[in-house]
Amino acid sequence: MPVLTLLLALVMASALPAAAQQSGTPDHVVHNKPIDADGAIRWDALANLEIRVETPAPLQTIFHREFTPEIKALGGTIVRLKGFMYPLTAGETHTGFLLSALPPSCPFCLPGSATTLVDIIASEPVRYVLEPVMLEGRLVLLEDDITGLYYRLTEARQVG
Repeated sequence: MPVLTLLLALVMASALPAAAQQSGTPDHVVHNKPIDADGAIRWDALANLEIRVETPAPLQTIFHREFTPEIKALGGTIVRLKGFMYPLTAGETHTGFLLSALPPSCPFCLPGSATTLVDIIASEPVRYVLEPVMLEGRLVLLEDDITGLYYRLTEARQVG
């Protein structure tokens, strides 16, 4: 009897994600659109860029970023972005920090890659919280930034 109960629990647990997908907006409705339902840039749209590697000489590598036409069109414009704060200094409020698509899981580690991080330069201090924050600011596409990041949000302020 306990084996049957365990098997039934596993079957029901595997059905939960499918049931959850049926409620709310289906993925195919918003797929490949750079803006989500909240009016924020989608993180998967930011991650959809091509990195071309050039090696002109031994031990010399150059990475060229090729942004999609949709993201190029957003460059220099005021946009919204929702994510998790990664402060670069100690304090309750911050005007410079990283915003990530992924929540903090380790106090010493950054999540993901450069496609899941945006450099934030805020015009007014933002209070650090563990929940996602919605920011609005000017999107800068970083073509050749020495930090290795691809995006920056300047004149940022918290909204919502």
